Amino acid sequence: MIPLRTDHGRVAVLVLVIPVVGVALLGAVGPAVVAAATAVLAYDLFLVEPYYDLAIADPDEIIAAVTLLAVALVVGVLSARLVRLHARDSARREELRHLIGFARVVTEEREKERLADAACEHIASLLNLRGCAWQRGDERSAAPILLADGNLMGWMRDLNPDRATLPDRVEIPVRVDDVLVGRFVLEPSSEHVASYEERVAAGTIAELFGRALTSFTHDVKEP
Repeated sequence: MIPLRTDHGRVAVLVLVIPVVGVALLGAVGPAVVAAATAVLAYDLFLVEPYYDLAIADPDEIIAAVTLLAVALVVGVLSARLVRLHARDSARREELRHLIGFARVVTEEREKERLADAACEHIASLLNLRGCAWQRGDERSAAPILLADGNLMGWMRDLNPDRATLPDRVEIPVRVDDVLVGRFVLEPSSEHVASYEERVAAGTIAELFGRALTSFTHDVKEP
């Protein structure tokens, strides 16, 4: 644009809007503001008189600078919002996929061990766990518990200051007719932030597993 600045210097701001919008779409608000500031500096230094001078006195230059910044902010905010909405929608679809997938397993699988393995597989995938294991028994444990409503219950010393990150060991108790029959022992990843919806979905899978065990118990009792 420098060779054309004598005749079209002020029109160049329209061209500079394009890269600013592109950066805003790709990088959201922060990079968009940086791109807009860079475009304003380039416009003032190289495309309008006096060249190579940071002084902005002409009203057209001020309007051009404000326009670039406004475009960057508006497009950046909208882009960031769209990215967040897309990520949230993808996460919700993934949670629904695991719930439906395990519900189908419950209706088809008649072996407890395979059912437990399937439940662990879905829970581990939902919470991005390093490991998940099903343990039978009614012994009590002091490890933090993931409740069905998505909340954590345990000693303060065992919980992370950031409640969005699960502690090193978490258990999901499973009850059959209000009797504790076992627990899923989870080994969370320290890098994963478990959303409220992910925790509720994991707790729901554990409840479905308990319901399936209830049906197994009733089947055994029938003559």
